[in-house]
Amino acid sequence: MAYPNQMSEKIKLVMVKRSMTGKDLAEALGCSPQNVYSLLKKDNWNETQLRKIADRLNCDLEIGFRLHDTDERF
Repeated sequence: MAYPNQMSEKIKLVMVKRSMTGKDLAEALGCSPQNVYSLLKKDNWNETQLRKIADRLNCDLEIGFRLHDTDERF
């Protein structure tokens, strides 16, 4: 089951923790604050954007797959 805005919610949580504004995030991504708000609303991120965000927020980005039946992670 997919959860709406899952990545955007995580980004917002870390932004609060790091005292970062949407404008700060826009500067990190090289786009307008309006574009950032649209991305947050639609939860439509690509890996390059997520890596830039992680770098700016001073955190690791972990992307992977986990098999449900065996709990193996890739």
